Amino acid sequence: MHNKKSTLKIQSGILKGHSLKMVESHKTRSSKSILKQSLFNTLSPILSHYCFIEVFAGTGSIGLEAISKGAPMAYFIEKDPYAYSILDENINTIKTKMPNINLKTFLGDSFKILPQILQLIQKDQKIILFFDPPFPIRENFTDIYEKCFALIETIDINCLIIFEYFSSYQMPKNIKDFSIIKVKKFGKSGLIYYTNHI
Repeated sequence: MHNKKSTLKIQSGILKGHSLKMVESHKTRSSKSILKQSLFNTLSPILSHYCFIEVFAGTGSIGLEAISKGAPMAYFIEKDPYAYSILDENINTIKTKMPNINLKTFLGDSFKILPQILQLIQKDQKIILFFDPPFPIRENFTDIYEKCFALIETIDINCLIIFEYFSSYQMPKNIKDFSIIKVKKFGKSGLIYYTNHI
């Protein structure tokens, strides 16, 4: 039996105050408020020019915040069927307010679906990839970051990559031709930004 749903509000932008349904579950975790605020303080000046892809979407709170702050397009990938059902519910509720909003969801394995999405996107489209994989201290996820790095090794387009990560984990300085441009830590969580088009 699934735990009851909780709610989280979009913090800023055109959807500020809109409640999102969340999952009270060990399978997903919502990003800390202070972390999310830092993320969007950094991204606000550029979001209107970028397609936002939430690679491990959960119930979509980061990607929907990005849309609220001006991103013209967002993609969401989620593997867990229950979390995906809440994601779909959140997006459908927003579409009743903003019927022309450009959002797409995918149920399945991020490592298989992300390359397919990147092939669909126009070559001149600027992209932000937001990775918030399960922390590697969780059972069955000890190699999750290595799998993410291997996926990034296959990316041949210019983009900005952001990880929300377990802050005690030693993240690499470079992944393929992507280099660190910013790091912020918030207790057990951190944000690290990589780009290959400085």
